[in-house]
Amino acid sequence: MTHIFRFIFSKLFLINILLAIALFSGAVYFILEYLEDYTLHGQAISVPDYQNQIWSDTLGQSNSDFDLIIADSVYKKGAEKNLILDQDPAPMTTVKKGRKIYVTVSSANPPSISMPKLVDLSLRQAVSLLDIYGLQIGELTYRPDNCINCILEQKINDEEITAGRKLQKGSKVDLVVGQGYSDKKVSVPSLINLNLELANLYLKEYALNVGAITYREELETAEDSAKAKVFKQFPKYSEEPSVFMGSSVDLYLTIDTNNIDVRDNLSGDN
Repeated sequence: MTHIFRFIFSKLFLINILLAIALFSGAVYFILEYLEDYTLHGQAISVPDYQNQIWSDTLGQSNSDFDLIIADSVYKKGAEKNLILDQDPAPMTTVKKGRKIYVTVSSANPPSISMPKLVDLSLRQAVSLLDIYGLQIGELTYRPDNCINCILEQKINDEEITAGRKLQKGSKVDLVVGQGYSDKKVSVPSLINLNLELANLYLKEYALNVGAITYREELETAEDSAKAKVFKQFPKYSEEPSVFMGSSVDLYLTIDTNNIDVRDNLSGDN
């Protein structure tokens, strides 16, 4: 035991310890330096905002710090072809130089889909299926038939469209609906404070059509049109059946929603 204590407190042991510490510190320093160079530490930069710009090869080459790549192309109604809609990483994200930026651009044409079979479905089922397929419901025409509220025909521009036919997504499909053999009347829903799209869907549930559309203000963009809300309708809301199935309801819309008063359309003569 005496020899062991002598060795531990000897000069040779202390030199070996110091040498080991120096070698370990040097190894750690080397590894950290290597990792710093490998990960480009301190060279992180902010990602530019490419959204709402038109894609071009020039745009991709305008910043040598990034590699701009088209990841997807989707259709957006009203958007210019090759407009950058989204990007990953997001704008202002901090990344390393040389990072790939993946962008989604708008395509020129909407995708094609197959027309579903609506004949023999109820009107409610047909409206739901059109929405699932990305199609819009057009005009409703009622015809005497044994099957009340059943779809008898599906058309586009007065041409009958068979199931499976390719259509552009967003196309409007007109429906011929069975009315039975009596002049059935339906109530009129309140459409006040709804946008045009919701008002149209709501009317279809009541077997009615959108009639004349009037905007109180002059609208400049499609976005203004989407924001506009119904402030007046004719015929007015009626809880009792008052109009024939397939009738039209005229809509008056405004983007100034502060002046909409639901009470103005809940009573009175139609």
